[in-house]
Amino acid sequence: MFDRSVDVFMVAVGMGLVWLGCRAVLRPRRPPEPIQGPVWGVRAWGLGFVLLGISITVETVTLMAGGEPGRAADVTRWVAGPLVVGSILAAFVSRRRERRRDWAVHEQRPQ
Repeated sequence: MFDRSVDVFMVAVGMGLVWLGCRAVLRPRRPPEPIQGPVWGVRAWGLGFVLLGISITVETVTLMAGGEPGRAADVTRWVAGPLVVGSILAAFVSRRRERRRDWAVHEQRPQ
């Protein structure tokens, strides 16, 4: 019973990742709170989350049905992982540059 409830929870998590990713891909100028940055970074993050959510959902449903996880889930994770991590790094660098620019402008104002 506990194993099935964990499997159902993982399917829900996978679908939630797909939902968050779709929001970021379709509306890159108003992304979810965790990711802010350039449009291409937000879309990469969203695409990574969509792929990650699909792979988690497919693998969990396959295991629930008694099958073995295929290579497609592994390949998707190898693509989704770098997309998500790379876009988070890009958003971090973008925020840092923006803060530095704001700080420099603030320091240059005559008082």
